[in-house]
Amino acid sequence: MRKRMMVAGLIGVVAALAVFGSAQAAGGAAARLGVGSTEYGKAVFGPSGKVLYVFGADHGSTSNCYGVCANAWPPLLTTGAPLAGAGVESKLLGTTTRHDGSVQVTYNGHPLYYYSADKVGKVMCQHANMHGGLWLIVKPNGQANMAKGMMQMK
Repeated sequence: MRKRMMVAGLIGVVAALAVFGSAQAAGGAAARLGVGSTEYGKAVFGPSGKVLYVFGADHGSTSNCYGVCANAWPPLLTTGAPLAGAGVESKLLGTTTRHDGSVQVTYNGHPLYYYSADKVGKVMCQHANMHGGLWLIVKPNGQANMAKGMMQMK
């Protein structure tokens, strides 16, 4: 039974990499977002295959996550107009310029971030209150997923 669960888990990771890993473009290309399943329901994923979050302390499309915050919660950056993969609403995609001039992807007007300790297919910080705000994964309709999560430091 344990071996079967490990094989199923490995298949899930390989599938996520196939869907999202192929979307990670070479340097200089636009970020492509996709939709995948999590234990909290469907969510938006970045090109790396990791789930994306919004930050409650952001105001509109302006990011308030810099320094230590951005080390823990790296922004999803792009060098071109972001692209909508399967399940992503292209009309909700946009960008905002960060203080350093880099361009961050937005969804439904909110800057998007990864959590540095997340793994492909694993959501580890849903509904976490850190760095002055609440961190929530994003539903495909652009709304923040308010489901209570459990921080998992594994």
